Amino acid sequence: MKRMLLTLALCLVANAVHAQSPYVTVTGNSIAFFQAPFAPDEFPTLPSNEVYIFGVPSVECAYFNTIDTQTGEPFIYYYVPSQTTVAVLIDSTNDVEDNNPVNQHMTCIEQTITYLIQRNVNVKIVVANTPPWTQYDPCTMEDHGAIYLQAILTYNGAYADPHTGLQALFPNNVRVADVYTPAAQQDGWANPALMTGPCGIHPGPQNVWTISWAHFTPAYVQLVLDAINGQW
Repeated sequence: MKRMLLTLALCLVANAVHAQSPYVTVTGNSIAFFQAPFAPDEFPTLPSNEVYIFGVPSVECAYFNTIDTQTGEPFIYYYVPSQTTVAVLIDSTNDVEDNNPVNQHMTCIEQTITYLIQRNVNVKIVVANTPPWTQYDPCTMEDHGAIYLQAILTYNGAYADPHTGLQALFPNNVRVADVYTPAAQQDGWANPALMTGPCGIHPGPQNVWTISWAHFTPAYVQLVLDAINGQW
């Protein structure tokens, strides 16, 4: 009987320790999808089995709010496992590319955040803003167009607004990672050396850790580590 009680106690302690361990999820569109094997590179101080990186190419924010008719749960629950303590969302590039109005996108990303908080009131969420694009699209050899540059700036302004932005709406749970500024030139377009992935809208190639990826990730990695250390 004593042995059974001791075993039970040890199991409870082990489960408690596991429950408190940080578990980081990075998800979103193809920018997240391209990073699938990068856990050791982005988070070298964390065990790789406690970092989950996976995204879906070409999807808009709305995809993650789709309700599964079988379970009644939003898709975001499948991409952010329930044990996640800190989630990173990279969701805006395709909304910009598809000319979705900023208000529509903000409603969407706010709903995604709300779903995650409803499941775990203590979850910390880092939302990356839209990275800059290169002025010339290497896929088409055409100018991306000033309309997209303005849209990126508008989206990023909405994310960061001190009164209606994401941190303002969810001060206990959300921080915005500025992945735009470090790679942007004075004209607002991306430095091509820092946006080397497909079509000039991805920080780097798929599944290959490069200097450009190493330049892109610190903006949200530091916020994740700050969250783990209880600094926000």
